[in-house]
Amino acid sequence: MTSGRKFCTECGGLLVPDTRFCGHCGCPVEGQHPASSPAVLHYPVPQGAATTGGPERIIGIVPFLEQGLLSGIHYTLLVTPQRLIFCTWNACMDEAMSEADDEVMLESCEIAETVDEIAHFRAKDWTTGPWQRYLSMPIESIAAGAPGSITIPMDAISLVDIVVKTRTSTQDNLFIEEGGRRHTFDLMYSQGPFLFKLLQPILGGKIRIADQLHKRRGLDRLLTGQEYK
Repeated sequence: MTSGRKFCTECGGLLVPDTRFCGHCGCPVEGQHPASSPAVLHYPVPQGAATTGGPERIIGIVPFLEQGLLSGIHYTLLVTPQRLIFCTWNACMDEAMSEADDEVMLESCEIAETVDEIAHFRAKDWTTGPWQRYLSMPIESIAAGAPGSITIPMDAISLVDIVVKTRTSTQDNLFIEEGGRRHTFDLMYSQGPFLFKLLQPILGGKIRIADQLHKRRGLDRLLTGQEYK
């Protein structure tokens, strides 16, 4: 007896019913054909491909990034071959995103162990949700319509570090070096590996991903009580 669930033949990820592209690796789904006029397609850019020229398109969306400890700024990250667009959203005004955030938080609360929670979110399909609305918007108008949004050209990035949590938290960290500036974001819900898969084909050796436990040194290690593996 089969469950009826389908998995990507390329990466093995669980597929959303009737989806045309895998939400994990971006490969086309066998037996599904693109509609006659899709707004934007999800597929990874081959490593070494030019980051300029041709029509700009969104190749991936990462919801639920934050900055700040007390009054956190909420972002949705849009990835194109040319740039990263950290689009702000207001929890008090954006009902759809706020409700989606509450639903994901509820998922988190229903899982007892942190390690199981991390595994749950790493396997989660992020290709459905109110953040998909950006696919039908002109790219140039997205950041302009969201005050406080941050745009980082791919060509200006010298290094991206993604630090993932393996035991203690579902909050991964994202560090971006752009010229002389350093941007820091929190990737909520263990989305670090998901973002790495989107960016690695574009950035190549400019992006790294590491376990947090191997990043800790000295006093930081003592204060957290975490030991190296």
